[in-house]
Amino acid sequence: MRFLALIFAVAICAAHAYEGECGTLNALLNSDKIKQNGYAASLYRSGKCSYEQYYDSVYTIEKPHVQVFYVLNGPHATTKAFADSTASNMEAAWNLYVNQLNMRAPQGPQITYHYQQNVKEGLYPIEILDIGQVRDPYGIYSCATCFGQTILLESGTKTEILLENDFYGSATSSNARDTIYSNGDTCIYPIAKHTLNNSTHGFSYADEWAKGIRLTSFHEFYHAVQLRYISSIASNTAFWFEASATGYEEITNPDIDDYFSYLPNVFSEMGIPLSTITKQYTHKAYGVSTLFLYLYHYVAKDIDKAIWENYSKNPNKSFEVQLEAALKKYEIDADSLFHDYAVRLSLSGERSNTISKKDWICDDQDKWVSANFYNVDSIKPQIESLSFMFYRAPNNYVEPDLNNFVGKASIITFSEGKAEFHRIKNSKTLDSLTSVLSTSDSSLWVFSRFGDSESIPLVNNDAAPHAFPVPWREGSLCFAPLPRDKKFIEIRNRRGDLVSQEKYDGTSFCLQEDQVKKMMAPGIYRFRVGNKGKTTSFMVIY
Repeated sequence: MRFLALIFAVAICAAHAYEGECGTLNALLNSDKIKQNGYAASLYRSGKCSYEQYYDSVYTIEKPHVQVFYVLNGPHATTKAFADSTASNMEAAWNLYVNQLNMRAPQGPQITYHYQQNVKEGLYPIEILDIGQVRDPYGIYSCATCFGQTILLESGTKTEILLENDFYGSATSSNARDTIYSNGDTCIYPIAKHTLNNSTHGFSYADEWAKGIRLTSFHEFYHAVQLRYISSIASNTAFWFEASATGYEEITNPDIDDYFSYLPNVFSEMGIPLSTITKQYTHKAYGVSTLFLYLYHYVAKDIDKAIWENYSKNPNKSFEVQLEAALKKYEIDADSLFHDYAVRLSLSGERSNTISKKDWICDDQDKWVSANFYNVDSIKPQIESLSFMFYRAPNNYVEPDLNNFVGKASIITFSEGKAEFHRIKNSKTLDSLTSVLSTSDSSLWVFSRFGDSESIPLVNNDAAPHAFPVPWREGSLCFAPLPRDKKFIEIRNRRGDLVSQEKYDGTSFCLQEDQVKKMMAPGIYRFRVGNKGKTTSFMVIY
């Protein structure tokens, strides 16, 4: 049977008034159910009436590369204006992906999936319909709140796009009903009542359907292009399948900002690989579009083409492998690149104003939700590949435990509203940053890991305590590394007279500039940890 050749559907879901299921993961789950049970739960079955009885005249609009099919009555009814807009935007998507980026052109069937209409040779089909009431005898397309679906047909060689007809979702859970009379039968169908909304700008796509069409056309058409490179969606491709398509939403429609609503899912589940797609983290993939945007703006506009070409050659390899291969011609280290992305991402929302706009991931980074930072008394990062963790340290300084950490680390310090980045090359780097940290208004830690990351080298921390900078002229005067089993340091002048006894907590201690000048005239001084043992000299000049 023809329907047995239907493997799965992929869908874009947006923030909406009604909380429903999201397409990509749900389709994968349905495919698994079909393999196990021979069927999955279907949203809608037509009862005594056939699918064909719910539509009569099917109209079509042709463009140079696409053909749109639509009806004007029944559950799938739309308008001529809606169909015209769909045709224009789908054609624009073809021109971008196929003509400009030179990606593989999608291939459609000879007969459309739902309306069963002949497709003109050489054109790619798009059907406008109520997705909740699509032809679905095996329950593959159970998506109550989807903008559209790109369905894979005929053993993975052809695809077709289904576009929601009015951007109302969840028709099948509605108590409202309407009827259509066909061949002497009274055919009853539910009416969708729940609008699909844009939570970023507070509008309904049912009202501003032109924006919904623009958004969905470039998202779903990219899925059709992606499916020329892979014949199925595996767990290693699912997240990037959605992340890159969502990224192109922003590139092509920067005014809509639908992806904003998914960013909290990325920040709330830090430490979990971005490639993790489970029922719990479905929406996370859409928020990972920020990684696509980073690669698009900082590496190359056609970088994703290279990634999908690599997937076509090695479909079972991880995303890390695909990206590393794509970066080879640019001689860019993927681990360092991913860490740079994580650092920039950490400065989203209000924090974006602490760096130059040219260093943002994209132009609207200041409108994103602010990244979450864990408030901790101690930092012991342990993360998996393709993940990151953000920390805020109390008292502006916490020495992290890097003994089991694999990946890269940076400290971001803030002074007078400006951020400064410090890469942690080894554990000794922390000593040199003590002065900077002590004079900063606040500081944040960023840890990331990509692929075969290496451990941060641990330098012998048993070095003798010392003062820095030496000679001291201005700024903070710091002492490190200090043993944890002691509680204070003594500072004495050249004659051995006690100048001050300063308590410390941790492995370092700093005096502010005004304290140094008040306490010490220019000259040679000595300090020691505790009140016994060897003293170390330092010089004060001002």
